Amino acid sequence: MAGPSRRVLAVLVVVVLVSSGCLTLSPSISADTGESAVFESLSVEEPWASGHVRVNATLASTPAAGNVTTITIIGEDGQEYDTVSVASGQTVVPLWVPAGRNATLVASNSVNSTTLGTLNVSTGGNRLP
Repeated sequence: MAGPSRRVLAVLVVVVLVSSGCLTLSPSISADTGESAVFESLSVEEPWASGHVRVNATLASTPAAGNVTTITIIGEDGQEYDTVSVASGQTVVPLWVPAGRNATLVASNSVNSTTLGTLNVSTGGNRLP
């Protein structure tokens, strides 16, 4: 695909996203990780989001965090939004969290069916109408 064709396609994608009302610029995430035995920090590195925000969850250096095998994102409606597997030794886990909404991250060990920690989060940013 030639350079001008790529630009036209990119402009069309942006127009569709803006007109659908699901584009968020400078997405952010907030949570109080200070008391969490599992989550050390959360960060967003992308300049825009559409429908969901890609979040990097850094796991704490604790025994609880070392036993995490899955992280489930629960939307504010109480429904499961996504589930991500965590590999042994993995310290940064990419997650998809609903944009412009509250959610709960549930860290668990699927081997013995235990919940190791939960964290309430809120995503924000400049949502385009």
